[in-house]
Amino acid sequence: MTENEFISTIYAGINVGDIIKKPKVTSEILAIMQNGNIYYRVGEHNKKYISKNELVDVYAVLSTGELSTKAIRNIVPKSKPFNSTTIQWLITHTGLAKRNQHGRFSKNWQ
Repeated sequence: MTENEFISTIYAGINVGDIIKKPKVTSEILAIMQNGNIYYRVGEHNKKYISKNELVDVYAVLSTGELSTKAIRNIVPKSKPFNSTTIQWLITHTGLAKRNQHGRFSKNWQ
């Protein structure tokens, strides 16, 4: 799978209004912008986004092996900690990765 296919699969697998399953709060996809940013709501009022660059970085790690939650936290800016669980949801929701028994993610493609 190429980087473009990975990104396209994420965009094709989500819709505005989708509920993001997070451990402590309810989130919802608000918009998918032309520049690739995926905007979502955390709680009632906080609007956040995941950039296309973050998804590209996730692909780079996942395509070469396993992806840990620590690696995801290293990819997302420190100012955007909610992006870690949202990225985990995106890659599992779209079927691109599966979480193994050790909490790491492995790619779900050849």
